[in-house]
Amino acid sequence: MSAPVAGSAVQAGERLPPFTLVLTLQRLVMEAAANRDFAALHHDPEAARASGAGSVYMNTTFVETLLEAVVRSWAGLDAWIRVIEFAMKDFNCAGDVVSAAGVVTSAGPDGGELVAEVDLWVESHRGRTVTGRAVVAFPADGARPAPGA
Repeated sequence: MSAPVAGSAVQAGERLPPFTLVLTLQRLVMEAAANRDFAALHHDPEAARASGAGSVYMNTTFVETLLEAVVRSWAGLDAWIRVIEFAMKDFNCAGDVVSAAGVVTSAGPDGGELVAEVDLWVESHRGRTVTGRAVVAFPADGARPAPGA
């Protein structure tokens, strides 16, 4: 995790450091079970293939968590994630290596806070499998604390 910089320094074009993950079958099954998503598509390869996927694949909560991890590691714990929204365009399946990342598209003052809009995505060997955006508000003083501070 890279150290967040001051919120006041956020500018359009700033890239969020990527978060890369190997999607093992075990990881996908454990994540789906942890959030009580018992749909067979997320733990049974045959059911997943019958649905049109290559294998067991990431559920919606896992995608959201991955995108939040990218934003949170960049913005720091004092920032407020106002919005995360996304569209899943293709499957992220067991055996895939996925990387989530983003780029700031705009940043500026809003009611005493600095607010940044961020384009987000998840990509694999299939290209961008998820696209989305986030709106992030930073404290009035513009500070983004270092991790663990």
